[in-house]
Amino acid sequence: MAVVAATRVTLRAAVAAGVVCCALAVSPAAFGASHAPRIVRLTATPGLVPAYSPGIHDYVVRCDPATPVRLALSVAAGTTGEIDGEPVRSATVRLTSGKEVVVTGRAAAGTAAYHIRCLPPDFPSWSVTGSGTPGEWYVATPSLSFAGASSNYVAIFDSDGVPVWWWRDAAGPSINATVLPGDREIAFATWNVPAGSFEVRRFDGTLVRRITSPDGAINVHELQIASNGDEVFLVDAPKAGVDLTPFGGPPAATVIEEEIEEITPAGKLAWSWSTDGNVGLAESTRWLGTILGTPVQLSGGGLGYDFFHANAVSLAGDTVLLSLRQTDGVYAIDRMTGQILWKLGGTPTPESLTVVGDPYGDVPLGGQHDIRILPDGTITVFDDGTFLGRPPRAVHYRIDLANHTATFLGQITDPTVTSSTCCGSARLLGDGDWVISWGGDPTFGEYRPDGTETFRIDFDGLFSYRVQPVAPDRITAAALRAGMNTMTSQIPGVEP
Repeated sequence: MAVVAATRVTLRAAVAAGVVCCALAVSPAAFGASHAPRIVRLTATPGLVPAYSPGIHDYVVRCDPATPVRLALSVAAGTTGEIDGEPVRSATVRLTSGKEVVVTGRAAAGTAAYHIRCLPPDFPSWSVTGSGTPGEWYVATPSLSFAGASSNYVAIFDSDGVPVWWWRDAAGPSINATVLPGDREIAFATWNVPAGSFEVRRFDGTLVRRITSPDGAINVHELQIASNGDEVFLVDAPKAGVDLTPFGGPPAATVIEEEIEEITPAGKLAWSWSTDGNVGLAESTRWLGTILGTPVQLSGGGLGYDFFHANAVSLAGDTVLLSLRQTDGVYAIDRMTGQILWKLGGTPTPESLTVVGDPYGDVPLGGQHDIRILPDGTITVFDDGTFLGRPPRAVHYRIDLANHTATFLGQITDPTVTSSTCCGSARLLGDGDWVISWGGDPTFGEYRPDGTETFRIDFDGLFSYRVQPVAPDRITAAALRAGMNTMTSQIPGVEP
């Protein structure tokens, strides 16, 4: 049974039983008044998140299946108030996780609808400051922590900080959610599933496909869709028998090389590139203590040494950018030849650019994430500053191949974020604002070009691997609501 229909049945039964009170008496003259509908006050028990405002049309309440939700409203003269189609001033409604009730104001000039959705009890707690770019969407996975806590949710927040859409991954904590080109599909990975892959789902929860590699477990840190529709991702490629004694390691170790793979929609390998033979182990000198001291468990058994730790890819024509966290370096690769065109940060090599104007020019990057090439050819990086005793930042560079330089164009920091152990993202919007997820910190926000914070979400004890801003013309609230309404009968444990 559809969500709205189920709720209406509940309301009609409540009217018959006398639970719903105070039906509105609206005269024909009121309908003839030429004004927009106006709901003056709307409250709920448990409370609405956020508090009601006429300009905000999506809300959540944190439901308890055993406790009905109590709604009450008051309207301006000439407006009729409805709760799921019933002309009432208040109602008691039983909602289960994901279901919505719609409150509508009707007047001669039109209608105004307010969607109130039941939030699951285990959905992560968060707080909101300010508001984002009107119509902007923010895709997050508040799933990780350094204290052992985790969450399995992917969520899409609106510019008022309301989760309008979510998905709970039964397999484990979700990571790296990405809305794909078009407006009906989202991809994400599951952190603790050994055989790395991405799930692609429609907003109604339907599984469209799984993105896998023919060569091994996908490294779930990145997924890009090329302009021709090919899928580009990272693959961990263990290489056995590597002598690490020059670095203080064992004589016959397994090193995790990193590959970039491009797969056609038909599942065929179109292009690949490997660190093996292109990036030297000595480029990870600053991270040797971490690499040798904390070998990682391989999916097929045994231990491997994570010398590179690839975490981001960005595409621009025949140039592919690759971020290797444990070299502190960003590499530009010529797709046609496989050669490294330039390197930014890390241990100097012949390809290294001279950094101009950066306050951290000698060591511009530390455990960086989320590199991106912009349409004008400049690049942005989320610089974690890991193990460098400095705060993370979003940083912007112009690359000049003729002069072999990377010129610093600016940075954004947040005084409340003083360090980042991992993760994070920095996206520069068309209007010059930034959307930044502050790495291993429970915060993401939007910032003006001068660094002024305009919008902020803080998760309680959890952080999102990265946050993807999605422009208003790519997602509609109606599509997200419709998807949620369909999913309520599909998610295990939710009443039909």
